[in-house]
Amino acid sequence: MRARSLLALLPLVLFACAANEADDDVLDLDGEPAEAESAIVPITQPDETAPASALAPAPLKSSESSLIDVRGVGDAAWSKTHERTALSAAFGAALDRFDASGQSYRGDLSFINWETVVGTECTQFGSPYVRGRSYAFVSRPENLTQAYERGFNLVALSNNHTRDCHGSTETTVRGEGASVAMTARAIHGLGDLEWLTAGVAGTGDDDSARAQVRTFTIKGREVRVAFGSIYTGRASCPRAACLDDTRALYESLRDAPADLRILSAHSRAAADQDELVRRSIEFVERYGGDVVFGHGPHVWKPVRVVKKSGGGKGVIFESLGNFLHPSLAVQSRNFIGRALFDAETLALRQVQLLPVTNTGMEVRPSTADARTIESNLRWTRMEGSTTAVYANVAP
Repeated sequence: MRARSLLALLPLVLFACAANEADDDVLDLDGEPAEAESAIVPITQPDETAPASALAPAPLKSSESSLIDVRGVGDAAWSKTHERTALSAAFGAALDRFDASGQSYRGDLSFINWETVVGTECTQFGSPYVRGRSYAFVSRPENLTQAYERGFNLVALSNNHTRDCHGSTETTVRGEGASVAMTARAIHGLGDLEWLTAGVAGTGDDDSARAQVRTFTIKGREVRVAFGSIYTGRASCPRAACLDDTRALYESLRDAPADLRILSAHSRAAADQDELVRRSIEFVERYGGDVVFGHGPHVWKPVRVVKKSGGGKGVIFESLGNFLHPSLAVQSRNFIGRALFDAETLALRQVQLLPVTNTGMEVRPSTADARTIESNLRWTRMEGSTTAVYANVAP
């Protein structure tokens, strides 16, 4: 039994050993920088940790675990700032360089925050280029196809870069609406893939603040998933979900015929990260949320488990930090967040954090110790790793 357990953890050992000891934060002056790491909203929820011995850490390879594996990565795109013609699509190749097996980021449900307009070119950006101060991104839709082919099936689209392009030959719309029109057209052009995208209106009605629902076959059972994406840095946005849409989106997620309810929440900076956290707690407590994948500060933030008023528990990753994005400042305090649920009862059983370093067009394992991340869970190091951690959740 122990031999099988060690074999199952071998990919994690290899993942951890690949980390470079020179991972210390190195700022790229051209990259969008990170905010501070401390918690903004105090963690007042009680300790929700079950003994480390209660459940062995789930192996990285999702198919080797009986738990439903919901995994997420932070800010991602494939764009240099203010480039009129988008970079050639190579997101998939970069993922393969990071982990050709995909075991570190691929769950049964794999989330990514796509922090960019989706299109091929932009003739007018919403902000002028000022080195180190302004950023605007357009990424080719083929990058999303490459991400999907490698397992990403939950894609968030509402964030502060959703409206970066104000003019393009790809749409007759001008101003902020051009970006949304481009993105909707590009996503529609990819066809009906087995995924959920959320946060930006489709090519028809404005459904940006409506839960997107799909049934996935996971671990031999059908799992209905409701997914939404919201940006907390602005009150209202054209054809995209922003702060004023919170109640409508939450009610739609609550009322959706779903087994799991997953929210993506993006802040612009510290000024509204507290709003993101408070609204995320509300989503779990009052609306039955199961997972919140937060992002925006470009660095990791606390993780908290919150009780639902109707019973059960959900997990909030306040910020996953960065993942794979050519225009973000290099830093090592990001993580892949993993929420693991009982396949029968759908109770939250375990949470895992796998630290990564973003280095522009590359991402790699990090030497930053995830045990330092604030939480109402008590972290235990994963066997064979000096950085990755897990915690079992109390019943």
